[in-house]
Amino acid sequence: MARNLGLLFTRRKSNLCFWSFCTCISIFSHNAYAVPPLVTGDVPTADKHHTEWFIGTRYQKTGSVERQFPFSELVYGISDRQEVTAEMPYLSIKGQRGAGDAVLGTKYHFLSEENALISAAGSFEVKLDNGNQSKELGSGAIDYDLRLRFQKTLLWFTGIANAGYTFVGEPKVDGIRQKRRDVLFFAFAQEYKITERTTLLSEIYWKNSDEPHVSHRFAGDVGFKYRLLSNIAIHAAIGKSLREGNLGGPRLRIYAGMKIEFP
Repeated sequence: MARNLGLLFTRRKSNLCFWSFCTCISIFSHNAYAVPPLVTGDVPTADKHHTEWFIGTRYQKTGSVERQFPFSELVYGISDRQEVTAEMPYLSIKGQRGAGDAVLGTKYHFLSEENALISAAGSFEVKLDNGNQSKELGSGAIDYDLRLRFQKTLLWFTGIANAGYTFVGEPKVDGIRQKRRDVLFFAFAQEYKITERTTLLSEIYWKNSDEPHVSHRFAGDVGFKYRLLSNIAIHAAIGKSLREGNLGGPRLRIYAGMKIEFP
């Protein structure tokens, strides 16, 4: 079925693919994540008809410890400017283990540095509610995330900026709807290419909490990417809250994994 969908997408013009995919996943209708190891999302898309597989593990400590092992995300380039993504984490939280909420998405690269001062892309993601809410493995509601991504490269330095808005669903607990707030998200990341194979990473990001009376998050990460082979790269990042007393969390966030490309 996935193969047939991929063939269907490749026969459409890129803009028609974008809206068709958005409509399709909305029918199936914790915030969507960016491609690891950072929270900030980049602009470039996967090459046409190429598949990228991200596999790794994530550890995060806020009020409780949350582990994702494995974290897995597939990215497929359906055109020279557009990709589609599917993410499925396996979680361990407070002794409970199981599949977390899946995320489906698409990204469209509508502006390149060859034709403008900066490159830009827009992404749309849907976080489903398939995770077990009673075991805290899922939020119990569907979220929709829209994000604008901007990027500029000058010699060895690349700056990436994100601005996003998440429409957060309100779950029910014992038949009572729980109040939630939509989430604003802003991030700025930096990449420093120090060798042909090695890139250092850093970022800061801010977002408001989706729960009333819970502190907003202002945090940062540092990390690296290293190209091991022509189609395999390893990467990692570590970070924490930048507010006093780790207000808003996380106290610690660690991600380590790899990216494998399949032309």
